[in-house]
Amino acid sequence: MTAIGIDTGSTSTDAVVYDLEDHRILTYAKAMTTHEDLEIGIREVLRQLPRDLIDGASYISLSTTLATNACVEKKGENICLLFIGASKAAVEWTLSSYGFEGMEFMRFIDGDPDKGIEPDWAALDGMLPSITKHYDGIAVAQIGARTNDGLYERQAAERIAAFSDIPVTCSYEIFREVNVIKRGAGALLNARMSKVIAEFFDAIHAVLEEDGINLPILIMRSDGSLVSEEYTLSYPVETLVCGPTASVKGAGELFGERQAVVIDMGGTTSDMAIIKNGSPKIDANGIRLAGWQTFVRGVSIETLALGGDSRVWYSRRSISLDSRRVMPVSILASRFPEVLPELESTEEWYDGCSVALYEHFLLLKEIDDGDRRFSEDDRRICEALREGPKSVLQLARAIGTNRYSVRTERLEQLGAVLRCGFTPTDAFILRGDARDMTCGAYGKLISGSAERAASLALGFISRSTGREQEWIIDEVYRQIKEKLYCKIVRMLWSDAYGTERSPYAPKELETLAKQAFAEEISEEKTRFFRNTFSTDAVLLGAGAPIHIFLPDVARALHTEWRVSEYSGVSNALGAVLGNVCVYETVHIKADYITPKADENDGIFFISGENREAFDDLDMAIRRATVIAKERAAKKAERCGAKGEVTVTVEVKKKDFDTDFGLARIGADVTACARGKLL
Repeated sequence: MTAIGIDTGSTSTDAVVYDLEDHRILTYAKAMTTHEDLEIGIREVLRQLPRDLIDGASYISLSTTLATNACVEKKGENICLLFIGASKAAVEWTLSSYGFEGMEFMRFIDGDPDKGIEPDWAALDGMLPSITKHYDGIAVAQIGARTNDGLYERQAAERIAAFSDIPVTCSYEIFREVNVIKRGAGALLNARMSKVIAEFFDAIHAVLEEDGINLPILIMRSDGSLVSEEYTLSYPVETLVCGPTASVKGAGELFGERQAVVIDMGGTTSDMAIIKNGSPKIDANGIRLAGWQTFVRGVSIETLALGGDSRVWYSRRSISLDSRRVMPVSILASRFPEVLPELESTEEWYDGCSVALYEHFLLLKEIDDGDRRFSEDDRRICEALREGPKSVLQLARAIGTNRYSVRTERLEQLGAVLRCGFTPTDAFILRGDARDMTCGAYGKLISGSAERAASLALGFISRSTGREQEWIIDEVYRQIKEKLYCKIVRMLWSDAYGTERSPYAPKELETLAKQAFAEEISEEKTRFFRNTFSTDAVLLGAGAPIHIFLPDVARALHTEWRVSEYSGVSNALGAVLGNVCVYETVHIKADYITPKADENDGIFFISGENREAFDDLDMAIRRATVIAKERAAKKAERCGAKGEVTVTVEVKKKDFDTDFGLARIGADVTACARGKLL
């Protein structure tokens, strides 16, 4: 049986045809991701695959970093987060711990099922006119959701639906956990990602229909299992790191190493994961990404805002790598050769400038005239960009200001405009490393226009900083290697010791790692004292440019490294590997304090809207097992499982030592349902 894997990343869209029985790649293809119209890149990559292999495939499976990148770059839909019963002061106190950067998009109403307090529906009704006018969706999170199975969230959704057709996400439908703030963060991300994932599926369907391809579509979840399109459209947050997860699975399949660190370097991010005893490390407490804390079960991915499309910035005589993604100026010139005269005009600035005049801006989508988030200058910028990409100076003239006052940050943040500038990709092209990219990732970019544009931008940076061009490229490469090395050290340190047992704070460890890296790559090594980090884990490279940096990083860590001719499409390979795997947990809680109403009342309670009580914990566990199995089997079916579903159960009893002996305080009963999608 064969399957097609497609991964849409920030830089490239990759595809493979994989023989699932013989475990071999039959063919692969690469195309550039076109963010302003995803269909273009998907169409191009599919049409590079032999038609007979497409027709012989059993299904198409997808992965993407679009959601991951949107989270890292703080992009997405404008969503209101409604808390029911949560303390505003508690949310404010722990704000940054969960990834929130403010509270202006949050609303609070009373309501607590544990205290018998009904929600303040009148307060919600009064908020709805303003919320539905200024936001694109609503995420709802209630306190005490286990007590009544999230009843207040569902009731809130019903009231909102009666007032407006604005999309609503209920947190307890996705995460059956206690922490209301963490559930709220996950629900907010789910709502923000809905449009990103929907547009991805729309693009896939448009291309398949156009080419007459009729195959089932699956997508990878963050834990490496596959689910149906229908399920994903309702719960897109579960694909939060599906792109990096696919790379980890693909690298594991390619190399077969049982103890390894996978480093996947893409356009926007570098994603890393640990493989132990042949299996990726799973984050049992929920994925952490770009400051966000969620309950999403998934492969433990460490994400670094560093990739081939990272913005290279300068200030006086220094060079730095910005966390934001921009389009490489070489790619801009390849797609829009008409920008070259404007780029060539920057040579007239003999001493350079503190403003990067080689940077251009590209319109990705129109903005709504009624959207109050945008200023008149924003609208004038978008109007000017409708004619095609424009430079800083061209935009300044279009909106009647100077080069220092052009502000596109809001438009970039909300995904309306894309900045184009000098990036590591441009450095790869100028140094000749792009010609040696695995899977030929950038081969079609190496044109006269691409090299000329990259050279003009580098020349401007050189004149602005007073640095030699070779020094600038060397410094870009050095900083990439240092960032990768330091991130790997922090990840392995955390895995070995945990944050609580670590003798060093993150900043102290970062300082030690930077010093160690400088010593390792220095040609003049001192033997009197050396600060050294090392690992036995093999470094596995994924992503087109990683082979440029991996040898020095591995040498500094005193370990081995591996890349393959297929490293550049390991994400597309990983996308086809997997089946349905879902979990459902039923919680049992003991209550020794509340007096019994009569002797038939129990001590052990199964939480939920229809609360059940038992005198004996084992009896409660047997009942919870039945409930967990039923829920897991139904969830597997919703995820797209066909035919027989296998369900296994794990019970964790919770005991507490007291002066009077062992006290049983409850148990967690977790059912795991596994099935095939076809």
